[in-house]
Amino acid sequence: MSTQAEQADVSPQPAPDAGAARHLRAAGQGTLGILADLIEQERPIFAMPSWFVTEDSAQVGFLLSELVRELGAAPPGTAYRSFFANSRYEALHGAVKLLRHRALATAGSHGGRVLVLDPDGTLGRRADPLGEGPERALVPGLVTCPTPDALREALSTDSYCGLVVRDPESVDPAELTALAKLARAQGARIALDLADADPLQLRSPATAAARPDLVVVGESLTGYEVPFGAFIGTHDMFAPWSTPATGFLHSNTYGGNTVAMRAVQRQLLRRWNAEAPVHRVLAAATKDWQRTLDLYARHVNPMTVRMHRKLRGALHVVRAKGSRLTVQLDSGRRLELVDGLCGAGLGVNGHNPTDALTDVVRNHDPDRDYVAELRRVLAEESGLPHTFPAVSGASAVENALILARLARPERRRIVVFKHNYGGKTLVSLLATAATRTRAPFAPLYEDIVHIDPYAADAADEFRTQIASGQVGLVWIELVHGSSDSYGPIPGALLDVVARGRTDDGYLVGVDEVLTSFYRCGRRFAHQGRLPEIDLMSLSKALSYGCFPTGAALVSDAVHDAATKTNPQLVTELREHHAGRLGAHFALQAIAQVDALQLDRRVAALSEVVRTGIAGMRRRSPSVGRRFAEGLLGRFEVRLPRLLRRFIEPDGELMTFSMMLWWVTRARAFVVYDVFLLPLIATEDEIRQVMRSAQELSRTSPYRLLAQVARFHAEETLRGALRWARSATHKSSPTGSNT
Repeated sequence: MSTQAEQADVSPQPAPDAGAARHLRAAGQGTLGILADLIEQERPIFAMPSWFVTEDSAQVGFLLSELVRELGAAPPGTAYRSFFANSRYEALHGAVKLLRHRALATAGSHGGRVLVLDPDGTLGRRADPLGEGPERALVPGLVTCPTPDALREALSTDSYCGLVVRDPESVDPAELTALAKLARAQGARIALDLADADPLQLRSPATAAARPDLVVVGESLTGYEVPFGAFIGTHDMFAPWSTPATGFLHSNTYGGNTVAMRAVQRQLLRRWNAEAPVHRVLAAATKDWQRTLDLYARHVNPMTVRMHRKLRGALHVVRAKGSRLTVQLDSGRRLELVDGLCGAGLGVNGHNPTDALTDVVRNHDPDRDYVAELRRVLAEESGLPHTFPAVSGASAVENALILARLARPERRRIVVFKHNYGGKTLVSLLATAATRTRAPFAPLYEDIVHIDPYAADAADEFRTQIASGQVGLVWIELVHGSSDSYGPIPGALLDVVARGRTDDGYLVGVDEVLTSFYRCGRRFAHQGRLPEIDLMSLSKALSYGCFPTGAALVSDAVHDAATKTNPQLVTELREHHAGRLGAHFALQAIAQVDALQLDRRVAALSEVVRTGIAGMRRRSPSVGRRFAEGLLGRFEVRLPRLLRRFIEPDGELMTFSMMLWWVTRARAFVVYDVFLLPLIATEDEIRQVMRSAQELSRTSPYRLLAQVARFHAEETLRGALRWARSATHKSSPTGSNT
């Protein structure tokens, strides 16, 4: 439940003026109070992408369900699910993806087209930065209209799988009802964008008139102080993302973070008086983990809860400090772990560093232009003088890709190397070279070429593409944290990219979201490997493990060319997500890189990692390929031929078993096959993880599965004894144990 600090300063703020470019507002005492409480109490803010469940996120899912149920006059007990994003635009992209996926079976009739009422044109400009039309846009199949009349005409001339209405309160309810009826006659589903609606005043006739399948909300639910977005729909609407295979098909790193969740909860709770039934539901779930999981399954993601329950609390993070996490198992037992995931690489100084409280939260000056200061610091760091603020890694990549298209309008082709991960918005997805992740969301921008950087003919294939004269951008993530790659992109291929940049005129962009500030041993992973770049995306290190933020950085040449092509969009991208609190945390993160001497620290710890991996059994029964770059690395899970007849190496049984082995045997928070070790870990902590890796390499899969089975049995017994003690206590006349 919310604390006194969270209840302060919660008066709803008006939406930004229609002509205002900057969207995020200065942080008030309520937001700063949330951060102070979390840091002081050592509560996890980010722990892991997609799988992070907290009491706050479960309760926000329930409150959003109640909000949408009331708006649509749905019967009591109607349950809605939410997907948490980092901005209204990320939520809108997620809603479009779900509309397409839900209608995949009928794609032949509508081609994945989604029609959007976009009165201010901001969504349309990002989707089609060059104004080339929905067939050739960066996000194809998104047809935007400025007025209801234009929307009606479009509905009468073509078929669509979805209709998105932005600012529905500006549309006459009768007209909106008629438009929704026309769309539904085609089989299209309806989404309403209420991102600027005041949660206290929202009594929407538009929502009731349209009976939407999805509702999008945004930063109005945080007072425009914390990046946030969500899309909310019925369980039927979310059916495509409700199986073990698809439950995490759409995801993001920061969604559901505890700062945003508490800010949203603070605003939403003011909608209901103290006697409202919602308070009884929240009170019953408070400090009851199983009820929290029930709420999360019903109102956020049942597949996440399925995983949590199968892992018996191994993902239930209750404390985060520095390089360590504490998880609480379902039996009540607590385990202190070395954090081998670091929130997927978040944070320069671990979880909840003291200076985040003393130097940032308590000394934050809302009138100080931290955004301008960050721009100057990032220019010195990178040599790229222009900063475009973001609220996530995906939005940083998205900004970079849009700017690259504006800077090279005559060259449509983008080269992305296979195994690259850019994000999952409809633009950043272009830099995600994973067929399964992209397939259900067509149409996508087609002029993308994926080259396998580890193939013997990679350099020749790259030269062939460049010879076409069509390539405008080469986008590179030098070290990957997933997929089948077990090493950085080969230097010989990077040499070819570098030599062709000047002669052929294409841009080179690097994704440093995961790899920056010594995660991979260098300050930036591309340093010493690419002599010059034109664009860069940053995010995770800048967050300082406390606040969602990011940036795209570009050269003078890119900035000037993009501005010449579309000055309005360049201004919007530069200003919209410029937030002073996020910039303050980023400045603190960069300052601490040198204050903590991370260059020396990571160099020493990387040697411990290299030595540890070298000491793993070469012909291991359970580990195949392995690699490490700095403090990032992966192990390939191997199974004997007999077991492969019954178990997939990357299937659910082996994935869960490997995770449990790491948590319960190695006392390290490592998710399956990837590790992202803390930059501020002690040498003993790194040695602990490496000793465990060596033990894993000597442990047969049969023995590993047996050890995990024993853990399940022991936890079942502990849980039964705990329940018996509790039942005895409750039945005793004195209320004491007998």
